[in-house]
Amino acid sequence: METRNKLFEATTGKLKKNEPLAPYTSFRVGGPAEYFYAVEDLDELKQLIKICEKGGLPFFVLGGGSNVLVSDNGFDGLVIKINFSKMKIKNHVMECEAGVFLNKAVGESISMGFVNLVWAVGIPGTIGGAICNNAGAYGGDMAGIVESVTILRNGKIKKLKNQDCGFGYRESIFKQGGNDDIILSATLKLSRGNMEEARRKMKEILRARKEKFAEPYSAGSIFKNCVLTDNEISELKTKFPELPEKFVKEKIIPAGWLIDRCELRGKKIGEAKISENHAGIIVNCGGAKAEEIVMLVSVIKQKVRSRFNIQLQEEIEYVGFGQN
Repeated sequence: METRNKLFEATTGKLKKNEPLAPYTSFRVGGPAEYFYAVEDLDELKQLIKICEKGGLPFFVLGGGSNVLVSDNGFDGLVIKINFSKMKIKNHVMECEAGVFLNKAVGESISMGFVNLVWAVGIPGTIGGAICNNAGAYGGDMAGIVESVTILRNGKIKKLKNQDCGFGYRESIFKQGGNDDIILSATLKLSRGNMEEARRKMKEILRARKEKFAEPYSAGSIFKNCVLTDNEISELKTKFPELPEKFVKEKIIPAGWLIDRCELRGKKIGEAKISENHAGIIVNCGGAKAEEIVMLVSVIKQKVRSRFNIQLQEEIEYVGFGQN
């Protein structure tokens, strides 16, 4: 431990040791970070990465904490909280740093007459996290608006075009294991449209999200929706005639629909519970352990696999699990 502490001797007093991570996540779950540092500028970030590389210290970059589950044992290494938050709009382009909250970007774009970020209203988290997970809802996603992403890779700043980001359904190259790219900022392409219609849609989305996420302390949708092939969707429709035609046409099955058919709403393990309002959400009822949430995730996957022969995949990111 003393050797690791010496690695940070040259840093400012902002370094925290054994910092509880639960308050930094929407789940309000998780143990402490061995080291924690809230980064305000690029120079600080570069210094921290060099320290980690020199000492062989694992690090994790934390955004808004809305899509992560932290182990009860915390994180054995350095958690870097990105607080870059400058943003500006010029012409039809928004330039924003990774720490800008997505909701702030939505509000700013609407106030200046742009409508193509409306789908993101009410989504928690930061621009950096949204890009990493290719956040999306109501027919839109980050892949559809990102023009370029500026990252820190191997100590050097690099700009990636949209096609270089490997965007897929709730995926990007930044989410793949073994990738230490750090998102610094992004440029988003904006477009104008019918503002009256945009504001009406915003109200509808916010109302729907309020109903869906009525219970506090969750990480949003736990699982990705299931994208099936023509053969898979055809077989599923044959076995389950009640499958809505909309799902058949789009070949996408909402995870919540599958979980609902397994009659799992309200199921609890300890203080972790499958939401009463939406089967695709797990909530912390107060004092839940990460282990309880993991067990509940396992039960859901097993039940859905047993009934539908479909393997659900988590949308959330696990932090600190599997460390020695």
